[in-house]
Amino acid sequence: MDYRVFDTSEIDHTQIYRLLIGSIVPRPIAWVSTVNKEGMPNLAPFSFFTAVSHAPPMVSISVGEKQRELKDTAQNILETGGYVIHTVVNGSEEQMNRSSANFPPEVSEFSEVGLETTPSDIVGAPRIVNAPVAMECQLRSLITNGTEWKTHLVIGEILRWHIRSDLMIEDKYIDPHRLGPVGRLGGVNYCRTGDIFQMERTYPPPEKIHPNA
Repeated sequence: MDYRVFDTSEIDHTQIYRLLIGSIVPRPIAWVSTVNKEGMPNLAPFSFFTAVSHAPPMVSISVGEKQRELKDTAQNILETGGYVIHTVVNGSEEQMNRSSANFPPEVSEFSEVGLETTPSDIVGAPRIVNAPVAMECQLRSLITNGTEWKTHLVIGEILRWHIRSDLMIEDKYIDPHRLGPVGRLGGVNYCRTGDIFQMERTYPPPEKIHPNA
């Protein structure tokens, strides 16, 4: 079987980006609301998004630059420290996509895409009304990578979850069928979570491997 081989030292950053978004799939989408120090809200989606740890509960988003300057999301988080991450689900994908446009800082993406907001409990950034899952986060660190093309890794701690009650199973788990999350693929492609299956772990527990454990 033939393979194409790409050495990162021999391809430009655009091709590296294409390979990344085509290889690491599907990616969850963080729909991030922030507010600047003047109180102007902002909303933008980011698919370079993942969990970092559960104790404490921390997540990361990767924010590139716009014309070699911080995007509004990263700038707002640095200014105020607080932000909210919403889960993108079936029915919200079109508004999420429209909110990714390069609106000027004085324009509210919430108003432009027709989303109602409500104040958060802890952080200054607003939450999307009726969002099935929202996480209020506090900035813990920002790591800048790159020289010519900079990307800012924002790591925050989740302070509070807001989860729609009908999504909860035994008040422990979030039902993925009811949630209906949307994932990001390469290029202009997305996916819906329509084929969910269960698989029990088949490897032996530690006490079977090490009887004295």
